[in-house]
Amino acid sequence: MKRLKIAPVLIAVVLAAAGCQGGGSKAADATSPSEAASGSCDRSLSAPVKAAMKRVADLPVSAKTSFIGDPQRAAEQVVARYEAGGAGDLTGIAFCGAYKGSSGLDSVMVSYYLPRSAPEKGKVAETFKEYRMGKTALAGVKVGVLYFECVSGKFGGTSGTSVLIRGEVRSRSEASESAAAAREDNLHILHDTSRTLANLLNCQEDSGLSDTFSMPSEA
Repeated sequence: MKRLKIAPVLIAVVLAAAGCQGGGSKAADATSPSEAASGSCDRSLSAPVKAAMKRVADLPVSAKTSFIGDPQRAAEQVVARYEAGGAGDLTGIAFCGAYKGSSGLDSVMVSYYLPRSAPEKGKVAETFKEYRMGKTALAGVKVGVLYFECVSGKFGGTSGTSVLIRGEVRSRSEASESAAAAREDNLHILHDTSRTLANLLNCQEDSGLSDTFSMPSEA
């Protein structure tokens, strides 16, 4: 990556790579309630991750929440995008999300992308902190981002091809919990959903993501 030397350009790079707290990448492919009914996110997400999604979306513990999405379909879309040469496409592939009630706009959504590169260490906006998870992870209050490498035969090659994947969790509302707690919840969500995606893609060694989540150290 070309070394950037002035602050405005650095900010632009971060916004393109991870999205600002209130905007950023194009919205993930929509998942309708009817698609959600036949999907498997409600079954694949663990109870702790569901609770974390509700917290970052600022949904009350008692609120009826629908968990939407189909991880298997999302994995197939990742492979299809790679085969179509879609690296760098800023439109997210919806993986799992949640919304209050039985219909409506998602309150929080996890999406995946095929970026061309990961951001340089130290080249991130002040709203994010960098963490040692996967290739690199960034976490803010409303947005979390995880970059990881997937080596899989699904991408071609006799021994598999290495592909860089970026996961992003984004909530519409700012959480009532502390900034530190929101960052940890965002990283927890990304860790578990990324392991699920890595498993569906047959990534070697689960892309270096640990079996269970523990808060990673800052980079």
